[in-house]
Amino acid sequence: MSFQLEYDSSSHVQEHMNELTARVTLTLFLASVATLVWITQVDVLLDKLLNQLNPCQGDCLNLFDPAKWSAVRWMTAALLGIITVMPIALQQMWKFSKPGLLPSERTWMKTWFFAGALSTFFAVFSTIGILFPMIFDVGHQTHEAMKLDARYDAVHMLSIVIAVIWTEVIVACAIFAMMLAGILGMLNEDTADWWRIRIYGLVLLLLLASLPEFGGLAFTLSALAIGTIEVCSRKWLKGNAPLFEGFEPVMDSEGALRKMILVDCSSDDAETALFKAVKSPIPVYLAGSLCTSLKERESLIEIVIRYRLSDVFLSGCSIEDLPDSFKSNCHSLGCTLRELDLDRTQSHRVLPSLHRSTEIELSLASISDPWPQSKIHERIISILESSDIEQLVIDTGITENSASIQLTENQVILRLKKKLAVEVQTKLESHGFDSIVM
Repeated sequence: MSFQLEYDSSSHVQEHMNELTARVTLTLFLASVATLVWITQVDVLLDKLLNQLNPCQGDCLNLFDPAKWSAVRWMTAALLGIITVMPIALQQMWKFSKPGLLPSERTWMKTWFFAGALSTFFAVFSTIGILFPMIFDVGHQTHEAMKLDARYDAVHMLSIVIAVIWTEVIVACAIFAMMLAGILGMLNEDTADWWRIRIYGLVLLLLLASLPEFGGLAFTLSALAIGTIEVCSRKWLKGNAPLFEGFEPVMDSEGALRKMILVDCSSDDAETALFKAVKSPIPVYLAGSLCTSLKERESLIEIVIRYRLSDVFLSGCSIEDLPDSFKSNCHSLGCTLRELDLDRTQSHRVLPSLHRSTEIELSLASISDPWPQSKIHERIISILESSDIEQLVIDTGITENSASIQLTENQVILRLKKKLAVEVQTKLESHGFDSIVM
């Protein structure tokens, strides 16, 4: 079964390839036109750039290889052409990617585009305006102190500057990508390896493929780049998943680790505040109106993917009311939707319960998968020991009086199957707790 976002249309792979080809072709065409325009002005720009980088008072720059100078001219014009059409290129990338992105991924991508563009311009101006003029000046002074005749290769100087700027842009974009992923909760200890493969692999590919003429320097730059990104992202690479902080996966009877959350779908503010205070053995996620809100369903799907959830317990809405596409996506991701029917307990009261949090905790304690059913009474007793209720009413739903049960303010109700209810009542009475089975 395939995974598909609710608002995304089902299209053949060839249609996506055709769209991608059209967008890439448009971007390359515009970049080519911009390159041809810049080639007419590149000599003036390179002259100004060399004057900025020239560490000599006189004329010490030389052109030892005219053929390479022509290559530098075209490479510079091509880079300027790419920078010129960068806004259009980013817009085309956004239009193509947006339908397949989840909410935090869309936020990540938009912010990363903005940060990447800023880092590109900052790297260009700081490197050309400050870094390399200072480095070349120090090197020239060293040559003069050693009584050497200063003769510098203009092509080589420009090649080094371009290579360093290219490396700075790649590293800056990679760092921003990791930091944004960490801030948005996408990067943590559980997903660190996946992000390393994507980011580090792309960085190595770009550096080694684009700097072949520098040989060993390219490997050195690659190693320094990976180290820099790792150090800057250390905080998030070693961080815990925010939602599961303080919680551990539960091992079921087959030895599999299960990650579960309780989703509160109710629109009642009082109920939401109550769920925040409940002592739950699994994380609680507040989703608002899950049945009617596409945004809430997208956010929940994203959480299922990010944390690899195996079970989602719903409270405040019914699985039947959810769209089939949402249920299909959960199934394809290996996540089981389960209901925690707390609304039915309120039908047995005229006024709201004074022990609503206890009822929620008891309902969680009565779940028999993945927790062992034989230990249900122990979990219930542990909750009752810390409460001040007078009597536990166990509703089996099969007696004539079940539907007409009216609870007092010091009673709480728990729904169990008949056989299990009798066993639990026996255990409770042996521990001195008052309970009745209806």
